[in-house]
Amino acid sequence: MIPILSKLSKRFLAQKSSSFKRFLYKEIDFKASVIGIKGGRGSGKTTLLHQYAKNSRLKSSQILYISCDHPVMIGQNLYEIADEFSAYGGRLLILDEIHKIDNFASHIKAMYDFTDLQVLFSGSSAMKIEHELGDLSRRALVYDMPVLSFREFLALKNIAHFPSYPLEEILKNHEDIAVEITEQIKPLAHFQDYLEYGAYPFFKEGEISYHNRLWEVVNTTIDSDLASLFKINSDKLDTLKKYSICSAVPHPMR
Repeated sequence: MIPILSKLSKRFLAQKSSSFKRFLYKEIDFKASVIGIKGGRGSGKTTLLHQYAKNSRLKSSQILYISCDHPVMIGQNLYEIADEFSAYGGRLLILDEIHKIDNFASHIKAMYDFTDLQVLFSGSSAMKIEHELGDLSRRALVYDMPVLSFREFLALKNIAHFPSYPLEEILKNHEDIAVEITEQIKPLAHFQDYLEYGAYPFFKEGEISYHNRLWEVVNTTIDSDLASLFKINSDKLDTLKKYSICSAVPHPMR
């Protein structure tokens, strides 16, 4: 196995884990052998993978985290890395940004069939992942990571912590639920902030720079995901960016 991969993995695992968990964390069946998480960049996928690794109680030597968009992964055979890691006692393989690996589904399928690793993977290119999921049928549980809900936004800002309610309970007890919520906060006092910068957890890194970070996500999605999946020429990419600006609702100056 490439020595730098182990070094980068240990550096990743040594980071402090966030105490805030997205709702999806409780919904994932972590007993499954292969688990996939797809969602937009910045939605919290890497944080969730890190939280699971830290809570797994495995030794750092038994966990290998690989960011598939790292330059060291260029030209590498993902299955061969996994097979060697398993042979040396590896237990948990985490593959972030898996869509950067060509034909990644065939590699994960081989890991499922020929190793005893638990494999968790994430991808920001939902279209590419959907395109390859056919090869992973019956082998992988794949979950969607959406943007933050208003409830999660309030929790992440430590304004209020509310449980999630199933639709049936909302339809049956919506008045009681509304009273319970309004006794603690005035929802409309915070809802405009949620609309302005509350969709992605990276607002915690700075509300002022939120829109710049969001534009970086849009740029990367167009330049990387769409370009590689559909083989779009550079002049067409510029047209897409212009369209995304023209069709966006302007934000008030602050």
